Amino acid sequence: MKTKLIILVFAFLGIQFGFAQETAPVVKDTIIAVPVQAAVSQEMVNKEAFKEQAKAEKALKQAEKDRKSAQREQDRAEKSLQRAEKAKQKEQKAREKALKAREKAIKKAEKEAKRIEKAEKSVEKINDKIDKAEKELDKLQAKLDKSVSRGKLSDVEVQKGNLKISKQELKVSELEEDLRSAQQKLEKLKL
Repeated sequence: MKTKLIILVFAFLGIQFGFAQETAPVVKDTIIAVPVQAAVSQEMVNKEAFKEQAKAEKALKQAEKDRKSAQREQDRAEKSLQRAEKAKQKEQKAREKALKAREKAIKKAEKEAKRIEKAEKSVEKINDKIDKAEKELDKLQAKLDKSVSRGKLSDVEVQKGNLKISKQELKVSELEEDLRSAQQKLEKLKL
């Protein structure tokens, strides 16, 4: 833009000088003198050239000012675009973070459900063991009572039978204690 204006100024000045007519001073031996116009016209040309040059400089300054303004606008637009891009990226990260948190919560809930299910199965298993142990205890007591009522057992065999029954009762009480702890664990997990 600058160079175009400079070339334009020189072209204008060249045209002005090309079309300017040079007049030579006329000298006569007479008393009447003819005014010398060449110096005056040269001064006029110079003044006009300076005016044109000043206009060209003003145009250059205005063009430079417009260019800087356009550059500022472009920079603002780029910054705005960058801010929008950053906001978009930030939103995307927040969305991904929320998705990960949701997936983590789902996994945690599934894990907790599995633990509860495992505790429930443990309680059921212990209940089954208690039922079997009580049936075994009832069976041992019935067998001992039947044998004692017939009078076929000696005192030592009766003592052995009572010992088996005591062991089975101890086993049932241990299983009941295990059941209580398993139920407490289950209740704790459900809360």
